[in-house]
Amino acid sequence: MTEKNDSANTRALILQQARALFLSQGYHNTTMRTIAEAAGLSTGPLYFHFRNKAEVFFHICSEAYDCLIADFHRAARQEGRAALRLRSIYYAYKSFYYREPQLFEMIHFATNPIGGVDLPEPLQQALHSKSQQMVQIMEEIISEGISRHELRAVDPGKLALYLYSAAEGIFLSQRMGVLERAQVSLDAMIDSAVELIGLGMLESRLSKNPNEC
Repeated sequence: MTEKNDSANTRALILQQARALFLSQGYHNTTMRTIAEAAGLSTGPLYFHFRNKAEVFFHICSEAYDCLIADFHRAARQEGRAALRLRSIYYAYKSFYYREPQLFEMIHFATNPIGGVDLPEPLQQALHSKSQQMVQIMEEIISEGISRHELRAVDPGKLALYLYSAAEGIFLSQRMGVLERAQVSLDAMIDSAVELIGLGMLESRLSKNPNEC
């Protein structure tokens, strides 16, 4: 049991130090040797856990997605109407942004072409599949809401993708300083988006009640 714990702790340390290096030095300037040095290891233990730098990067992003997906699932399982559960997902995303800023950055680092991250195709596809899981969670809520006549009868897949894209746009604006220059807080922007988008999704017979979304 001790050996397993030691191995798990070493792996976690490697990923933690590598994450900081990727974010501070960039993908190409980070090497297996610098990762090992940052973790206080020789390269032997590092290669025992990971075959190459791409695999290290992938596992950081994969675990970040797993954390965020778990948050989405918790929000989706809440009681209440579909619009309220979708709102909870937006707030779960915001909570993740504040709670795990480095993991949030790693997820977007992986998908930003400017970052120059050249993961092998299977690893890229695996990360893409995880990002799609978040959209699918919203799509399932939307489908349930439509079947219960809580939401407008629209294409669930397209609406879920729109909601996900809107959230990404808000956080991108925050990271680029657009909101700060406009003197609008991230919280205020999310609250406004949730209110406007939510009311637009509601069936007309429900939209008269402002407390529903």
